[in-house]
Amino acid sequence: MKIRRLIVFLMAVTFILTTVTAFAAGDSYVVIKDKNGVCKIIKAADKTPATIAGPFKTKEEAEKAKEKECSKASPKPSKPATPPKR
Repeated sequence: MKIRRLIVFLMAVTFILTTVTAFAAGDSYVVIKDKNGVCKIIKAADKTPATIAGPFKTKEEAEKAKEKECSKASPKPSKPATPPKR
């Protein structure tokens, strides 16, 4: 009777560990930019059309890429030069 309980317990532990690792392996993060120009980090199985960086295994890696990619501000045009007064 003890051997059956031991076998069932080991099978249950194996099943739980396998399930947890299978779900954890599927997570990936991508950095996207929406139509308003706002950068976000989302979980995604594949790249989306708005992806600007990724996929990353951890959210920390995605945060670093977001800082790098989204901090690039496009240069604003300077004011037109005014002609000197005579």
